[in-house]
Amino acid sequence: MRLADTAVAHSCAVSSAAASTPGTEQLTSVTRGEVRTMMLYLRKARERAIAIRDRSPGGSYLESVLTRTIDGISVELSQLDYLLASKPAEANRTEPSRRMRPAI
Repeated sequence: MRLADTAVAHSCAVSSAAASTPGTEQLTSVTRGEVRTMMLYLRKARERAIAIRDRSPGGSYLESVLTRTIDGISVELSQLDYLLASKPAEANRTEPSRRMRPAI
């Protein structure tokens, strides 16, 4: 996502960082199409990093950084694949299920 004004982007980042407190969850609505677009971007970034790593000297600092970066991108891609494949959680349950009999 690109923002036209960098001052607005900076102020949004600062306000969101200040608003987050430990223990609270911030939910965003992201569609499956947007997740697939992110995955496409991550795959292209991983391919580019692999190509650069293949051209770097063996055992160099650049190679080790790119290896860690590629591993991190691969983990993110697998998590996004899992999220796309899993069924949404059931939001409302009408009746709580009874797991044990009542105590006497």
